[in-house]
Amino acid sequence: MPSEIPVPMAALTLRQLLPAIAGVYITQTVLTALGMQAMPTLLREAGASLQLAGMSSIFMLAWVFKFLWAPVIERWRLPSGTLKRRSRQLILAGQCLLALLFVALSIWAGLPGFSLQSHGMWLLVGLVLASLITASVDTAGDGFVIDQLSSRQRGWGNAVQVGGSYFGALLGGSGFLLVVNYWGLSWGLLAVGIAFVVLSLPLLPVHEPARGDTAAATHRPSLRHALRRPRVRAGILVALLINAGVYISLTMLGPMFIDHGASMEHVGWLFGTLSIGAGLAGTLAGGVLVRLAPGWRAVWIALAAQALAQAVLAIALYQGAATLDLLAWLAGVHFFLMACGFVAGYSALMGLTSPLQAGVDFTLFQCAQACMGGLGGVLGGWLSQHWGFAACFGVAAALCAVAGLTIFLRADLSPGLKLND
Repeated sequence: MPSEIPVPMAALTLRQLLPAIAGVYITQTVLTALGMQAMPTLLREAGASLQLAGMSSIFMLAWVFKFLWAPVIERWRLPSGTLKRRSRQLILAGQCLLALLFVALSIWAGLPGFSLQSHGMWLLVGLVLASLITASVDTAGDGFVIDQLSSRQRGWGNAVQVGGSYFGALLGGSGFLLVVNYWGLSWGLLAVGIAFVVLSLPLLPVHEPARGDTAAATHRPSLRHALRRPRVRAGILVALLINAGVYISLTMLGPMFIDHGASMEHVGWLFGTLSIGAGLAGTLAGGVLVRLAPGWRAVWIALAAQALAQAVLAIALYQGAATLDLLAWLAGVHFFLMACGFVAGYSALMGLTSPLQAGVDFTLFQCAQACMGGLGGVLGGWLSQHWGFAACFGVAAALCAVAGLTIFLRADLSPGLKLND
């Protein structure tokens, strides 16, 4: 097996890369928000059962299990026997497939006799197919980003990645619902298809440079190669560790406001404006943080800030001094620091990937994060139900503190892995 080679310096400029990266990640989150937020709302409004509306959660299975076919995507992206990269072709092909699929769904939704109550299940099947395409494109997109961004540029690249996700969530969630409300489902689906085409345009003029080492042409990307590397095994554990506290508390923010007397409208505005605004500001701060404190230093700084914010929220809830205004401010800080932490974490984890198969390695980290998202939500609900919201946020603060202290103290999470490089 060939030895691993250093990542070559990015031949593409940030002016070329950042718009292309934004287009890819906005597309992905538009689809995620549409499947996880907008569709359950539309199905229930149309009279479909809560069970059918809840079936939208199967949409996320592709993101949890995409590591299974990630090596196949990576072999297409980095074909053996040649130094060429095919990230751009794969991403554009996936974007085109998504656009065609949504145009087809739009035509179907416009036919006489179509109704969400009767045909909602088949529409969800179409969205699951779209999620499979998007999850596959994500592997190629992550590999493209890691290959082309130097270590000093990754902070800005990850800021665009996370910021694009927030913007995509706004478009695919409330934006899609507004279009459907005024012009109908068929036009809403068509608008999504057109948006996917527009978001692909920044990538069209980009010419992806070839790989710089002949040894890379003989490598065959695989899960076995990834899991044999101490850096990847350590990265999976780190991805679980640094996201545990955030995900335990995230799902309980909405119920916390409801239990403290907030209306659904208030919570809707809070999640639709404050979370997006604070999240976008947090991504910018994360880019600056990674620039000023490169590598794992940015991660433990972000985790320390998250631990402090979660602890303040837990204390306010425990003492009964939490007014709605105070909770709103603390929730805004939570969203800000969460986005900042995502930027720092993604940037550091990208440094653990192998240039021989960056897409496969980073996919494993993302799948670990997705698993923690599901487990954290369940644990947060259990803690809040049995011990109260103060206990939930207190445990989240403790986990953030443990994660930050671990990153700060451990010079080696595995042989050859220096966190303080």
